[in-house]
Amino acid sequence: MTGTGRLPTVREADVRRWLPIGLRTAAALLVPWIVVLALSVRRFGARNLANSWVWLDVMEVAALLLLAAMVRRRHRATSPLAAATAVLLAMDAYFDIWSAHHGHDYLLAQVLAYSAELPAATALAVLSWHSLRWAAPDSVAP
Repeated sequence: MTGTGRLPTVREADVRRWLPIGLRTAAALLVPWIVVLALSVRRFGARNLANSWVWLDVMEVAALLLLAAMVRRRHRATSPLAAATAVLLAMDAYFDIWSAHHGHDYLLAQVLAYSAELPAATALAVLSWHSLRWAAPDSVAP
C-alpha cells in the first residue's frame, strides 16, 4: 500500500525500480568529472574559486546516491532531498555558465547545462512534487 491507501500502479513500480539505477548512474558519471576538475584546480592553487566546483560536485554525488536509496524505499524525506538536489544542479549550471571563459569553456558549460544539469534538475523537481504523498500518513479505512 502507498501513503494514500492504494496499491502502487505498474508505472510507479517501474519508476521506483529504474529511477534509483538512473540516479546512481548519474552519480557514477560525475566521479570522473570530479577527478578531472580536481586535477585542473591544482594548476590554479588551492585557494581558488575552482576548488568550490569540486566540492559542489561531491555534494551532488552524495545527494544523488542518498536520493537513489530514498526513492527505492519510498522514504518520506525524498521530496525535500529531491528539491534540494534540483537546486544544487540548477545552481551548478548557472555558475558554470556565469564563470566560464568565452570560447570552448563557455560552449562546454552551455552544453552541459542545457543537456544534463537543467533537465535533471527539472526531473528532480517533478520527483519532489510526486513524492510528497509518500510523507502523508496512510489513510484510515472506515
